[in-house]
Amino acid sequence: MKCLVVTCSIMKEELLFFQAEGISFVFLEQSLHRTPEKMKQAIQNEINKAERWEGDTIILGYGLCSNGVLGIKANRHPVVIPQVHDCITMVLGSPQRYMEEHRKEPGTYSLTKGWIEEGKSPLAIYEEYCQRYPQETAEWVIKEELKNYTRIALVATELGFSEAHRKHALENARFFKLKYEEIKGSLEFFKRMLRGPWDKDFILLPPGEEATQEMFQGNKVE
Repeated sequence: MKCLVVTCSIMKEELLFFQAEGISFVFLEQSLHRTPEKMKQAIQNEINKAERWEGDTIILGYGLCSNGVLGIKANRHPVVIPQVHDCITMVLGSPQRYMEEHRKEPGTYSLTKGWIEEGKSPLAIYEEYCQRYPQETAEWVIKEELKNYTRIALVATELGFSEAHRKHALENARFFKLKYEEIKGSLEFFKRMLRGPWDKDFILLPPGEEATQEMFQGNKVE
């Protein structure tokens, strides 16, 4: 089977771990998450480019992602979409594992190697804000964004993380006065994404059909 994977660069290392003959990748920049409409257009553009591609299936390395995949469709190929709300569920290994952590500590800001390396931790975002606003304003904005969080969790899959990743995650927890924990992730979801089966936790979109909000209701966090 020949698959084309259109995905966010934040998960590049996890997905390339399962690279095999017949699987090709297109990595899109993480910053598209800030503007879901632009993200949708970027994903759709890649799908449209594959219109004449003689492959079997297009796989999206995106969940619902702030509704950024709604309306996506392919005319010639089936599209596989993870039935999750964001990539943290994928890094944890399953929606069930995500729910476990959510029930344990709902106010969790999860960090991964990819998030840290892309400069998307709260501390890195605060430093970004400091370039755009006076420091007092930047501090107020980031604290407003984090006001419902109680924990910084560094997620470790089988790929592990470096001491530099740990240090950065700890700095985030200290700076924002949040609890710090390291929690276990898994590559299992990525393995199933690329190799199947797609019978559970995935949406299989037939050619010509659009992705809708209702398709993501199956793995809703209660």
